[in-house]
Amino acid sequence: MGIFPLLSAFAQTDSTATPTEEINFDDFGDADDKNVKTFATQKVLYLSPTKLISVGYEAQAPFDLRLAGTGDLRVNRFRGLRLGVNAPVISRSNFILNLGLTYWNTDVGLGAKNSQATWWNPFADGLRSTGVSATVFKPFDIRRFLLVQANADASGDYRSFNDLSSNVMTYSGTAIYGWKRDDNFMWGLGLTRTYRAGQVLHIPVLYYNRTFSPKWGVEAILPARANLRRSFGTTSLLMFGYEIEGNAFYLREANAYLRRGELKPRITYERKLAGFVWLSAQVGWRYNWRFDVFRTQNPVRDEQPLVEYRLGNPLYVNVSLNLVSP
Repeated sequence: MGIFPLLSAFAQTDSTATPTEEINFDDFGDADDKNVKTFATQKVLYLSPTKLISVGYEAQAPFDLRLAGTGDLRVNRFRGLRLGVNAPVISRSNFILNLGLTYWNTDVGLGAKNSQATWWNPFADGLRSTGVSATVFKPFDIRRFLLVQANADASGDYRSFNDLSSNVMTYSGTAIYGWKRDDNFMWGLGLTRTYRAGQVLHIPVLYYNRTFSPKWGVEAILPARANLRRSFGTTSLLMFGYEIEGNAFYLREANAYLRRGELKPRITYERKLAGFVWLSAQVGWRYNWRFDVFRTQNPVRDEQPLVEYRLGNPLYVNVSLNLVSP
C-alpha cells in the first residue's frame, strides 16, 4: 500500500429481491482470465523490514590520525546523529515511486594539536551530509523490472544553510534491469555513478535478493553492500555483511575537498519492539579506504593530493529506532 489508505467499496443491496430471482453469472469477470496482466513486486519473502523513518546514532572508538611530517593526532570523538525518511508517494502494481531524505552528522573531537599541523583545522566544525533521493521500481510484467535511483547530496563542514553553496553538492545515480524468478529470488544488472568510495566512480552493479529458506537469505547490491540474513521468525533477524560509505566533502576554510571513503564489515541485529517499530543495533569495524584532501571534487589527470591522512581502523557501533513498512 501507498501512503493513502485503501478505501473499501460496499455494494448497495436491494431489499425487494427474492430468492427466486435468477443471477446472471456472465455479468461477473473470470478470476482466471489470462488477459489480466500481473506485475512483479519489489520484494522477496522474509526480506529485512523497509525503514520509513529512522533515528540513529553512530560512534567510532578513538583512533590515531597521522599527517606526514607532523606526527600522530588522537581522534577522541568521531560520532553523530543519523536520520532517514523514505516515503512512498506513488504505489501501484505497475509503478512505485519513493522519495527519501537523509541527514548524517559526524562530530569530530581532536586531541592536542601540533602547532605545525595546519591541516587539522578543517575538521573543527565536523562533517555532515544531507541528501535527497528518488527511487523508481517499474515492473514490465511478472518477471522483468527496472530499478532506478537518483541522489543529490550536500556534503561538507557547513554548520548552517548560510554556509551552503554549489561546491557542497554531489550527484549519484543507479539503473538496474532485473528479473524476478519467483517470490524468493530476484536479481539484476546495471550501472552506477557513486561517491561511496570518496570520489566519483562509474562502475557496474549486481542486484541480488534471494531467500533460501524461512531462516536464511542474501540481500546485496554489489559492490556497495551485501548481507547474509538469518531470520528468527517474523520478529527478529541477524545480518552479517559489509557496506561502503563515503562522499566528497567540501572544506570551506581550505577551499578544497576531503574525499572520504570507508569500508565497514559489520553484524546487525534487528528486532520488533511493538507494531511497526523496530530496533536496529550494529557493531563493526571501520576500515579507512580514503581520507585525503584535493583541490578538486572529482579526479583529474596527474592530480596530486594536497594532504594525505592515515587513519587508524577502530570498532564502531550504530543504534537506531525505526518505523518500518507494513
